[in-house]
Amino acid sequence: MISLAQSIDASFKTRLEAASRLHKDYQGGGGVYDEMVDGQGRIRSHWQTFLAGLATMSDAEIANAWASADRLVRDYGITYNAHGDPSGEDRPWRLDPIPLIIPADEWRALERGLIQRARLLNAVLADLYGEQRLLTDGVIPPALVFGNDQFIRPVRGIALPNDLYLHFLAIDLARGPDGRWWALSDRTQAPIGAGYTLENRVIMARTLPDLFKDCRVERLAAFFQSLRDELIKSIRNDDPKLVIHSPGPTAETYFEHAYLARYLGVPLVQAADLTVRDRRVFMKTLSGLQPVHMIWRRVESHQYDPLTLQSDGLNGIPGIIEALRAGHVSIVNALGSGLVESDALMHFLPKLAQELLGEDLLLPQIASWWCGDDDGKAFVQEHMERLVIRPTFVSRSIMQGTPRHTIGAQLDRSSRAALSAKIERSGDDYVGQELATLSTAPSWQDGRLQPRPVGLRVYLAASGDSYRVMPGGLTRTSEHTDSEAAFMHQGEASKDSWVLADRPLSSFSRLGQVEQRQVPKRGGQDIASRTADNLFWFGRYAERMEGGLRLLRAFLLRVIGDDVGEDAMVRATLLDLMVERGYLAKTTAKQVGSRFGDMSERGLSFLVFDPDAINGIGNLADSLKRTAGSVRERLSSDSWRILQELQSNIEAYRTTTGRDIDANLHLFNQFLRMLAALSGMQMENMTRGFGWRLFDMGRRLERGVLTAKLIEGFAGRHTDVEPLILNVLLQLADSGITYQTRYTAEPSALLVIDLLLLDETNPRSVVFQLNCLSEHLEALPRAAEQAGLSDEQQQLSRIKAKIDLADLKTLSQSTNQRRERQALIEIMAAIDQELGEISDTVARRYFSHAEPLGRSGPIWLGSGL
Repeated sequence: MISLAQSIDASFKTRLEAASRLHKDYQGGGGVYDEMVDGQGRIRSHWQTFLAGLATMSDAEIANAWASADRLVRDYGITYNAHGDPSGEDRPWRLDPIPLIIPADEWRALERGLIQRARLLNAVLADLYGEQRLLTDGVIPPALVFGNDQFIRPVRGIALPNDLYLHFLAIDLARGPDGRWWALSDRTQAPIGAGYTLENRVIMARTLPDLFKDCRVERLAAFFQSLRDELIKSIRNDDPKLVIHSPGPTAETYFEHAYLARYLGVPLVQAADLTVRDRRVFMKTLSGLQPVHMIWRRVESHQYDPLTLQSDGLNGIPGIIEALRAGHVSIVNALGSGLVESDALMHFLPKLAQELLGEDLLLPQIASWWCGDDDGKAFVQEHMERLVIRPTFVSRSIMQGTPRHTIGAQLDRSSRAALSAKIERSGDDYVGQELATLSTAPSWQDGRLQPRPVGLRVYLAASGDSYRVMPGGLTRTSEHTDSEAAFMHQGEASKDSWVLADRPLSSFSRLGQVEQRQVPKRGGQDIASRTADNLFWFGRYAERMEGGLRLLRAFLLRVIGDDVGEDAMVRATLLDLMVERGYLAKTTAKQVGSRFGDMSERGLSFLVFDPDAINGIGNLADSLKRTAGSVRERLSSDSWRILQELQSNIEAYRTTTGRDIDANLHLFNQFLRMLAALSGMQMENMTRGFGWRLFDMGRRLERGVLTAKLIEGFAGRHTDVEPLILNVLLQLADSGITYQTRYTAEPSALLVIDLLLLDETNPRSVVFQLNCLSEHLEALPRAAEQAGLSDEQQQLSRIKAKIDLADLKTLSQSTNQRRERQALIEIMAAIDQELGEISDTVARRYFSHAEPLGRSGPIWLGSGL
């Protein structure tokens, strides 16, 4: 009789044997360490559960799982901006679906070495920015410090709480042929990749949920919660304020900045959001200036204070070093912490470990020789063909590899001689390192597992007087099979890193977390002014794009009509409106008029992507993408997916020609549906804070202006061809059904004007937009001592008064020889002008923060330039 345990064991062996179809002809080993198989080609024990589970999936199920992972990457909008890419476009993130698996006992040993290394690097920084005993005692050559632009002299001597310089750091690892992990480099300034690591985990846990559970993988959420808690706890204030400072959407890893800000629940800011007053840092918000106590910077140190460091960049905060010196703000990581990233310093770390910690260095590291030292220079010159030569002082990115490195083995004799001469003249500027041999791990290639080289970046966060290691990290892999590599190639793939648990798994998750120390809050009132500005224009661009598409659609519907008569008149009016609103350039409109007959053959794409039109649909789509990207941390994943789909469809339209009119109309309808879905997501899902109000204000201003222009262009003129022209107007204002359900007669000017101008129940009418604006303006913050109506409220009141005093019959009557409704034209022009002025006033008051208005409560900065 077979026991249950024997049955399970036999079943496992059967599944493991079935997994051989997945790794047939897998050629691991060959002089390098392979993560999955040992030297005899046997599956390592910690991989067996994963492979046995994968074997239970059919080829179709595996293909579907990988397709699901790719789809999630696209849906989540995971991208990075490669600075080396001439196009400057965001690149999609690439995720290899086979994780790197690390056993628990191995990880525990690795953790000890990583924590010691973090403590050592922090101690080195504390000395170099403090007593500098390491320099006076000759442990570190002064040239390695004073020759490095990462040494920020003005911050030396500034006392930091607990001498903590490194709150968060990363260490790049590779496994050598002997199976040991080796440190390749240290990332201490503003290490990137943690957000991508977390997103990789989210995707893999959804793609392979059963395997993830069966393998008992250590969770990541507790690490990030500990990081946040430690940062908040270190702030000496009863109401601590932490922000993440990003360079903005042009940063190569802006996705990560936005993702971490949203995940950790802290504001994402740019330099323009922050200001220093009286040696204190404040964030500009709609409610005034709010104090900031800690900044997690994603900006390089030498750019951080243009006032003190005399940098030319726009990412710095003038006066921040004085605020730091006064102890009013903390910066994560400390300014100048990139000093210990130099590869040349690695040569001195074993001695530094003894000097500062009284310990041997636990984690082996790649051998390095600094050419500023005579012995190091001689060794590099003699063994150049076996080394990688790097600049001593250079920053690196995990996305871009290492710039300006030279592999000695790839140089001919004359090139090696030339490089040796440079090293002889300027030895301080060069460091030689042994060429790293990376281990291989299984990657999914052509429907089966194949070995590919991998490197691992691990992350550590300060925890009390020590450090905590993230149980996992960002694994990078290459499509190239060469394991003797100097760096990971730009644009290669990533992997999730699974550390197997040997203890009960934590069930902690930040999703749905209840924090007992906090009281319920109503958020959305401390929004940064730049964010509010972008939300405002996000709403305007979305509404402006919708209006332009409606005009273009109405125009195309009349392309099939006659070139004379009523259709020609409607087309001419539509062209005039599109030119006036910037949807078409005048020259393009003239071409349309002169070459009307062959429009369908030319694909009509010039109507959408007119490069000379400031509000051309293509330009508006780019503006919508830019503003949405700037507030990405405030958009739901569903909203972002709609934007991604809209953008991809527009790009496809941009590159395809030859569509007939029906195909163009179908696409325009599709674009309009996406825009409607996008607006609906914001209306239904955004909390009714200041951000939502500014977004909706942008929409209402834009819709009010366009509706006024439509009424002026169609109902104000061409009174001789009613009701045709009024039908077109109702279609453009999306109010045709409303009119038909109320009135059985053909459209009349009086009833149409009432519906589109005065009807408070019609969400497309001008008055409806004004009422919404009035409600929003009343809710926005104002200076405490300001009495009466604000400037923008007074402007809005003037518009509403003009409309209230207008007589509907007078507005609907033609009053001049051209049979135009002059009174209607004048009031529509006044609405257009006043709404434009309201937009400018709102921008001055809430976005520019140029003039102080009050002293009560938070420091207030409002209107005035």
